[in-house]
Amino acid sequence: MAVFFLTQIGFGAQLKMLDVLFGIYTSAFVVYFLARWGFFAKRISMTLPNHKETIYEKLRKNPGKARTAPSEPVEFIDPDEADEELFDDDRVIGVYHAGEAAAYPLAALGVREISNEEYGTTPIVITWSPVTYSARAFIANVNNEILNFGRHTHTIYNSPVMPEKSNSEFIQFTGQAVTGHHAGNQMRQIPVLTTTWIAWKEAHPNTEIMSTEGGPETDIFERYYANDRNGVHSLNPIDKRLHGKDVVLGLNIKGDAKAFSFTRLIETPLIQENLGSEPVLVLYERASSTAVAFSPMVNGQILKFKGKTKNPHRRSAEVTASGEGERPNYEAWMIEDQQTGSTWRAITGECIEGQFKGNRLAMLEGMTSFWFAWSRFYPDAELLHMAPNESQ
Repeated sequence: MAVFFLTQIGFGAQLKMLDVLFGIYTSAFVVYFLARWGFFAKRISMTLPNHKETIYEKLRKNPGKARTAPSEPVEFIDPDEADEELFDDDRVIGVYHAGEAAAYPLAALGVREISNEEYGTTPIVITWSPVTYSARAFIANVNNEILNFGRHTHTIYNSPVMPEKSNSEFIQFTGQAVTGHHAGNQMRQIPVLTTTWIAWKEAHPNTEIMSTEGGPETDIFERYYANDRNGVHSLNPIDKRLHGKDVVLGLNIKGDAKAFSFTRLIETPLIQENLGSEPVLVLYERASSTAVAFSPMVNGQILKFKGKTKNPHRRSAEVTASGEGERPNYEAWMIEDQQTGSTWRAITGECIEGQFKGNRLAMLEGMTSFWFAWSRFYPDAELLHMAPNESQ
């Protein structure tokens, strides 16, 4: 209405038919772009991680037609059956919890978005956001109420806002409820890996795998990963230290947050330092493009690690933003602690030989993400992205 009246004032307020039609056309044009920009979107109150002040962010509706998941119920298969559906280098989300291991191919979870599971007696929701390149798993229990999630229709900062059966909605990136009677509550996060099928299968030979049957055989978002578009609602990062589609592994430990860029981890695949008061071990297995973080403490002792076997770079003419690419003849990277010389599998933290055989390093809740999303949810977090010989 404002634009229409301004156009008529500009024409001398004579209200000629041609002027009125032009005013209507101009108004509709402006309204269209304001809607695309999210000007009319509902604002939701939320608190960013490690912040106290409440902010109000746009709850944006997904553009275009709603995508539907495969109609067939989800099926889990054994590794031999999975070998018939997956290539060794296909990406999967791996979860190991309560002694149970399961893998979720990006091709399968990319169209389903979530999987409501039980590991032992614990309800867990496995989630994947291709738009922000974020794999998350949460214990689906808030205030002794078991949660059950469905497909999302809206986003905040391009992260899915997952609807729950009680009509509350939770942000996939952080597990925070922003609407409904659960608003303000936080689901507890558990560790996940984003790795290759061959790497996960070698580490967990008894794993179950979500079948791709009934859906696409490959990840339909591969082109999106490699292009320059920052989300379905383009949202350039405010922090310009990295490109929007650069991938990071983020940690948030007791209020201290830090992101490790994959570019840096490829060149420095073993980083041991303190985050706040907590010791952390960050590893990057190049052969499977797997970034993971552990606590290096075993039996009250902080172990120091170094590489034991080769950790060769991937060789590929085509490499996506996430660092993925074809590499035959996968060989797991092994590390060893300097105190006892025990051998540990890098991507799982399992000791397979030596004094500590049978022990596992406690995996931390590392969060993969595109930089444009991480830098919005964690705007004040540290970033490790340059090689040691580069200036900050």
